Amino acid sequence: MRNSALPRLASTRAKSAASASVNGSVPFRGDSVTSTRLTDAQIAAEAARRLAWDAAVPPRAVRVKVARGRITLSGELQREAQRAAMLEDVTRLFGVTGVADRTVVRTA
Repeated sequence: MRNSALPRLASTRAKSAASASVNGSVPFRGDSVTSTRLTDAQIAAEAARRLAWDAAVPPRAVRVKVARGRITLSGELQREAQRAAMLEDVTRLFGVTGVADRTVVRTA
C-alpha cells in the first residue's frame, strides 16, 4: 500500500514542475512558484547592496535606478577598474533585463 503512493507523489511533482516550466516561471531561493519576479525596488536594493560591499567601487559614487528590470547607473569614478567591477556586480542580478552605464571616469 505504501509503494502505490510513491508513483502518485512523483507524478504530482512532475506535473507541477512541467506546469512551472511551461508558464515560464521558475522559483528562486526556495520561494514558491507564484513569486518569481523581483520588483524594480528589490532589484535596486540588491544592486545597491552589492555595490556597497564591493571594495573596488567607492562608497556612494554610483546611483542606481531601475525601470522595468533595466538598471541605469550614474555617477563619477576614478578608474576604469572601478567601472568594470561595478558592471560585474549588477549585470548578473536575477530579474535584470539590461544595464545602462552612464558613469563617467575622471582620471586625475
